[in-house]
Amino acid sequence: MDFTYCEFPSTVSIDTFKAYFNLTDVKLPKVGGKSLDTSQNPSEIQEGQANQAKSLRHLVLDAIVENWSELPLYQQLRRREDRNYLLSHLDTQLPLQLLSTYIREDFFWQRCYGQRWRSAPLQARGRERPWINIYMERHVQEFIENMQTSDYEQEGNVQVVLDICAAYINQLDISFLQPAPPTTDANDHIPLDYLLSNLPDLRQLRLSYSTKTAGCNYQMGCNQLTARDILHLAKGLSQCHELRKFCLHNTKLMPYQLRFLAHSLDKGCHHLSEMSLLHCAVGDAGIRSFLETCSRESFNTLTILDLTNNKITEEGAYVLSRTLRNVPLQRLVLRLNPIQSDGAAAIFNTLQVMPIKELDLGTCGITETITKLFILLVCQHTTLLDIDLSNNSVGEEFGKHLMKIISCNKVIERLDLRNTGLSMDMRRKFQEFLVKNVERKKYEALKQKQRDKFKAMMQL
Repeated sequence: MDFTYCEFPSTVSIDTFKAYFNLTDVKLPKVGGKSLDTSQNPSEIQEGQANQAKSLRHLVLDAIVENWSELPLYQQLRRREDRNYLLSHLDTQLPLQLLSTYIREDFFWQRCYGQRWRSAPLQARGRERPWINIYMERHVQEFIENMQTSDYEQEGNVQVVLDICAAYINQLDISFLQPAPPTTDANDHIPLDYLLSNLPDLRQLRLSYSTKTAGCNYQMGCNQLTARDILHLAKGLSQCHELRKFCLHNTKLMPYQLRFLAHSLDKGCHHLSEMSLLHCAVGDAGIRSFLETCSRESFNTLTILDLTNNKITEEGAYVLSRTLRNVPLQRLVLRLNPIQSDGAAAIFNTLQVMPIKELDLGTCGITETITKLFILLVCQHTTLLDIDLSNNSVGEEFGKHLMKIISCNKVIERLDLRNTGLSMDMRRKFQEFLVKNVERKKYEALKQKQRDKFKAMMQL
């Protein structure tokens, strides 16, 4: 059997194919430039293929492939085998608008992605996304990151890209933006308001205004968010009504800029569940400005808040703790902020009335003075699963007091106490207790499942 013409990969995996066919009896196609047929000498295979005349069917399909830009036939091909042959041989460098109009097959767009960017993104099993979406998102990302401010044309190149790609964009990760030329007075980046406003299905946005390759365009302030930049960003975010996750990182934010950001996220992103401001030097004044813009009903869908490395001190932690009471947070990250023990105390008091599950206070300058409040938190909180206190000088006495009461908590599953002054032996004992908690939960879940199954059988 001759499968040299690669008519199966879009519907059947190679592993499945090998399970039903003996490699010594068939000729397999080339995938990625490497032959899967190891039973014959490559020179003999090449010679055999050169002497083998193509069938009339394959000659017709080759003609369709060569003239596809003038006559794009795909739906007109009724046989699945003919379509697979077309998808395996069609040129991936054809105009993107033409390809996206007629072809949606995952196999073809995965092939396009691999030929253009080589490495493919990892996808969680069972939650695979369409490859046409992944391709379009990467295409728009490169378009935005490489666009010079002088090349931005809202009704020109920007509109052309949006017309082709906007319907497929669910996630966008912009890691840098090009700086303005040194000849200009302002350091403004390309405006993002029109781009974001025309992505109706955008659910995740990760953004940085930093510059990686400034080159000859470098000037003071080219890495900073300007007043015009924040106005454009706020205007765009206010139209992202389906946004679930927002992350702004490695971009210094001034207090007045945070007011615009808070207002646009609160009024425009009604389904926002995760917000991250990472390495943005927000400071206490920034936290205060952000929260002053919010009301008691603001961010009532937010479950994850990450404020890693933002120069927040105990004053900012206290202001933050007063507002968090009204937010249904499940994960709070204040890592690398010098909130010290006073700030941690304010956070602990607030957590008593919150359904928090994960708390990260690593490298926050916390000392042994927090011992009493932390023990109270561990004893009374019923939902906290994961606590990170790594790189804080809490000391050996903290560990001894905690060891006496840790058995009271049947919920916690992870407690990170690395580089806290605790001995290795004490940390090992904590770990053994946490493992027992995890095993107990698995056993209880199994018993509950069995009880539910028994009840369902009795109802029948």
